[in-house]
Amino acid sequence: MSALTREVQNVQNPALGAVLLWRCTCGYVESHPTRDPMPLPIVFLVLPSILHERTEGYIHSTQRGSGLRMFAAKFGKSENAEQDLLLAIHNRMFALRTLSMESLRLSMATRLLHLTDASVIPLSRAEASVGIAPEIGRLMKSAEKLGEWCGVLTLHEIAVTLKLRF
Repeated sequence: MSALTREVQNVQNPALGAVLLWRCTCGYVESHPTRDPMPLPIVFLVLPSILHERTEGYIHSTQRGSGLRMFAAKFGKSENAEQDLLLAIHNRMFALRTLSMESLRLSMATRLLHLTDASVIPLSRAEASVGIAPEIGRLMKSAEKLGEWCGVLTLHEIAVTLKLRF
């Protein structure tokens, strides 16, 4: 097994995905005006956004209060000129849908999340901080931030902002 293959397996694994889905769901519920659960389609947005280094870099560098629209606008700025990265999220959603489903199954099996009526509910909102590597902690914070941004928008607004088709 090559070093690159091993690295891909380390990053693209259902356990990490389950934790990222959980943190995104926690962020969504906390920011939603009526604390509604996160709609299932958003589950398929999380891993393609967080596990892609450059996209996650934009999430990390965007302030929480700026929101999803400011995040999306960063890709089109002349100094960045990376609109193609924003458009690629949709294709990565399909490429990573199996990993997203495996991660969702694992998060439900470990009682991090509960699936009901095409919505995802976090069963715990406590932050996991003990024994977490700094790199994983950063990904978790980015996932939570993405959830917070999505929590104040409708699915339609998310789709239009990120150029997605749910």
